[in-house]
Amino acid sequence: MFAHDAKNVQDLAGTDVFDDRMRDLLAVVAFAFAGTVSPGPNNTLLWASGMRFGFLKTLPHVVGTVIGMGALIVAVSLGLGALLRAVPQLELGLKIVGSLYLLYVAYLVAGSGAVGRAEAARPLGLWRGALFQWTNPKAWVFVVAAVGTFIPEASTTSAAAFLVVVSIVVAVSSTTWAAGGTALGRLVTDDRRRRIASVVLAVLLVLSIALIWI
Repeated sequence: MFAHDAKNVQDLAGTDVFDDRMRDLLAVVAFAFAGTVSPGPNNTLLWASGMRFGFLKTLPHVVGTVIGMGALIVAVSLGLGALLRAVPQLELGLKIVGSLYLLYVAYLVAGSGAVGRAEAARPLGLWRGALFQWTNPKAWVFVVAAVGTFIPEASTTSAAAFLVVVSIVVAVSSTTWAAGGTALGRLVTDDRRRRIASVVLAVLLVLSIALIWI
């Protein structure tokens, strides 16, 4: 009888652990989805690239976004996030530099509808897409908040699991925005409509910068 009771306790304990892990997983997925699928610099550029160059040529940008976000998560997990929280001036400087760069990107996006625009002659690509995450204030805010919430203690296992889950969510959201831009590009065929769409995307990019400072 006692052996049977002990087995029941172990089964219940195992069930509780499984339930806790499932809740943690769902929490990370929900947080990552809300942080990455919402409009922002990444998604605006993916949308613009899909509209102008098509999905296949934007795919390296999608992969670069995943790689860049993953590298950012690793860096913040190793202590960079704690440094930013300890020195508020660094975070402020990051926001200023990142915002200025994003304003420049918005300028390029606004002009990308013009035929022969040299700056928009090719998509962002894999490595530029990855490096862009390090200049994107929204990416920094998301990663620092996510790591601080879900990896409060130095745990290699937790950090690795978090990295995998967030990378999958980023891949899905980035692919969705690139595909959406591609679909829009098929509808916007003449130069005039393309210019209007480019200006609208640039305005959305500027608005996303403003949200970082609120």
